Amino acid sequence: MRVVVHPEAGQELAAAALWHEERQPGLGSNFLDEFEHTLRRIAAEPERWGKMRGDNRKLNFRLFPFAIVYRPRSDALYVTAAMHLHRRPFYWKDRV
Repeated sequence: MRVVVHPEAGQELAAAALWHEERQPGLGSNFLDEFEHTLRRIAAEPERWGKMRGDNRKLNFRLFPFAIVYRPRSDALYVTAAMHLHRRPFYWKDRV
């Protein structure tokens, strides 16, 4: 399945990986691995994970307090946000 990442979601992901890497060498790489693992789970069963606002869905990372917010479509999986679970809920709601 084709994956389209919103530019701001890509920036969030990169910033979070850098933050983790600065705290402990290798942790940023582990964070990105966890993102990829979570994205593979979503791609395997895009309709399985819980709905949130509108037609957006969310799946939490297993090891970090983050989630991928996405919209499944017939042509692609649209990643709306790489959301920290303890900050500003729904800040991403205006992203298309």
